[in-house]
Amino acid sequence: MAKRTLNTTVPFTEPPLRAIFARFTALVGALSQLTSAERDLGGYDGQDPALAAFTGAVDAARAQTLSHCAVILAVEPEDEMAYGLQMAAKMVRTVLTTQTPTEVAMIRNILAMRHETVLFGLYRAGLPRYNALLDTAFDALAAHIALPGTGGDVVEHAAMVGKPSSARVAHTGMSRCFTGLLGAMDRFIRADQMLQRPVAGDVRARPFGFAMQRSEAALTAMLEALHEVMAAELNRCEDRALWEMGYALFSLIGQADDDARLFLFDTLMDYRPQFMVPGTHPVARQIRQLQARFFGLITEMMQLEDFSGPGPDGDGACGPALAA
Repeated sequence: MAKRTLNTTVPFTEPPLRAIFARFTALVGALSQLTSAERDLGGYDGQDPALAAFTGAVDAARAQTLSHCAVILAVEPEDEMAYGLQMAAKMVRTVLTTQTPTEVAMIRNILAMRHETVLFGLYRAGLPRYNALLDTAFDALAAHIALPGTGGDVVEHAAMVGKPSSARVAHTGMSRCFTGLLGAMDRFIRADQMLQRPVAGDVRARPFGFAMQRSEAALTAMLEALHEVMAAELNRCEDRALWEMGYALFSLIGQADDDARLFLFDTLMDYRPQFMVPGTHPVARQIRQLQARFFGLITEMMQLEDFSGPGPDGDGACGPALAA
């Protein structure tokens, strides 16, 4: 759904694309070497001088991998394939440099769900070599994340296809996180509505400043709740459905262009029935209620001017313009 659309696709034989393909292939190789070196090291943190060769191999492979990432990310992308390879390189760099386990867990879930969700927009139809290279990189990154102490094992969803849901379990970690996200979305919408005419009043007045602080705090809290959803364990089919809802919100917020955001929103609403979990058991009905609430809140959020909407009306429920 949310795909980056550029005007041209450069042939594989063109020098710029050939160079980035070669560099990306080298990145995948360096990442695989790093994973192998860390596996050989086995998490040992002692002072035995005999292990210097192992730690040196890890440090060298890590430096080489990050060097390849830096070169790839320094190039201005000229087409969809170059953009996709850069996004993959960013994921590798984040896993290797972040101090936040949640970021690693988010990428772990994206890798696990990339073939399950229509929202993952890096693959390109008719480009098997490019898609295969991406898959090789994602598999290598998933293997690295699965190392002890890196970010947790990647869920193997191929083994879960067709697996019945845990109908006797009302909540999982994912459903609890998602319920928290719905509350955070609602609080952000109510706080942001107060910044828009005619509700806000004089933007120079102290109440407006307080309202701005509340809106910013609510936005921060919503993003934190969203990250928790995207990083939560995917233990059952319903968890995957809720994760996809979070990924939809993540994609909407990440759109820099208003038209692209509106297009993605319209597409989400058009395909709403396909996102809803099937089944008649209590868990399925409960999850569908959460999903319905999510779509309602997304619709309200898109009415805010910051999200391409018209802003509040005369009653302050959604209006023509931001006061600021």
